[in-house]
Amino acid sequence: MALIFVISSFEVEVPGIEHVPLQDKGIHFVEYGVLGWLCAAASSRTWASAAIWKTATFAVFVSVLWGLSDEIHQALVPGRSPELGDVIADLFGSIVGVSSWHLFSRRSVS
Repeated sequence: MALIFVISSFEVEVPGIEHVPLQDKGIHFVEYGVLGWLCAAASSRTWASAAIWKTATFAVFVSVLWGLSDEIHQALVPGRSPELGDVIADLFGSIVGVSSWHLFSRRSVS
């Protein structure tokens, strides 16, 4: 989460993908996919007896909440601006990350 905050504090150009359409949305999707995966892993271990849907919902909620706070932060950074499309990419990325965690973890369905 700290890495996302630091990266969003600067105007970042990723070499080689500047001509790719919606490349910033892809970056958001991947970042929040990883964050969703990590939140799912943490919530599943913290509340091991909870139903999978509860830990998954919590992990997506935390990830998207962080995405919203990141967009507010970007509004305060010169050269950056908040975008609803970024939050949508964050949401879908976190859903894929959380789903991937639950598909690939060895946790049984409650």
